[in-house]
Amino acid sequence: MAEKKQGQNDFIVSTLNGIYDAYDPYTKIHRQAKFENGILHGIYKEYFDEEKKQMKMEGHFESGMKQGVWSEFDKKGRIEAVKIWNKGELLERTMYDDEEEKG
Repeated sequence: MAEKKQGQNDFIVSTLNGIYDAYDPYTKIHRQAKFENGILHGIYKEYFDEEKKQMKMEGHFESGMKQGVWSEFDKKGRIEAVKIWNKGELLERTMYDDEEEKG
């Protein structure tokens, strides 16, 4: 019988099912990811802070591969890049700089 790992809501250690929520104090990045049967599947988010107030990246996984639109943000919340993925293959990338209007 699988046990829930302390501090990880809906995350079952032996099967990696549910939401994985972890903060890395070394990189200062907070990650949230959804797993199904041990494979990344669903929403994926990264934050610049432990409190999850400053989004760094947001996207979606399907069967362990990046899928659809992925957005990357700077620390001020402005879009830095938008990438479009299909089954783990990068189809399109749009980069933004400070001179262009973001968002």
